[in-house]
Amino acid sequence: MTSSTEAVARVHHQLLFMQRMIFLLGLLLFITLSENVEAQRGFAADTLEDLIIYSNERSGVVVAHSRGLGIGYRAGKNVNAFRTRSIAVELVSINSGKQIKTINPYYANSKRYTYGKLNDVLLLRAGMSNKMLLNRKPYWGGVEVRFIYEGGLSLGLMKPYYLFVIKINQLPFGGLDYVIETQRFNADSYSWDDIYGRAPFTKGLNEIKLVPGAYAKVGFNFEFGAVKTTTRAFEAGVITDFFPQNLAIMDDARNQKLFLNFYISYAFGKRFNKY
Repeated sequence: MTSSTEAVARVHHQLLFMQRMIFLLGLLLFITLSENVEAQRGFAADTLEDLIIYSNERSGVVVAHSRGLGIGYRAGKNVNAFRTRSIAVELVSINSGKQIKTINPYYANSKRYTYGKLNDVLLLRAGMSNKMLLNRKPYWGGVEVRFIYEGGLSLGLMKPYYLFVIKINQLPFGGLDYVIETQRFNADSYSWDDIYGRAPFTKGLNEIKLVPGAYAKVGFNFEFGAVKTTTRAFEAGVITDFFPQNLAIMDDARNQKLFLNFYISYAFGKRFNKY
């Protein structure tokens, strides 16, 4: 890709990340306002007399990071009043910062595709998460701040990215004929104007390759739930995935081992005791 094309790709990537952040922040605001409405309808919040220490937590997570989106789940237990330990699982998409979608202008009804892309990639993470209390929430409400650190195994699922490629053949009597073939990206076999578009996502599902790795995450967790039996938290931080065997998303970055991303997430769930 040319330098100007790479610059356009970076701007496009940054705009997509901003859209994801705005979506998640909008979702967070909507849920917060919904909680306030329910409280005004007579839902009783915790009182000082009713404070109970709940030992277990379960949360669903919606996450947006600088290269994709995902969902997750956490099952945790309060080790003590200042620390919560959880088993964390996440499934997120991950893209290259260089990729940008385009379309072939020379053919009618051509399909959008990403030039130079080799694989669609999902990351399955599983690890241990720890939250350390920094600022306790007052009994009348407010925000509780915790420092979070997490680490574990990361499994890359690489599915080949297929394209529809137009092959033009010379007929015996001077005419031309063409066929559309399904191929993976190969800059040496055809040019960009031979690409008709992306093949269906289902093409290549039987060729998924598993790439093992590891990840580490640090961030801050902001708990704002009005009721102790429910969890409502916003989280932001940095996450790094490392793959010794490389993840190949784009043709010009086949040997990428390290992926550093900023992320924000929203967690919702419940607290309870087992008797």
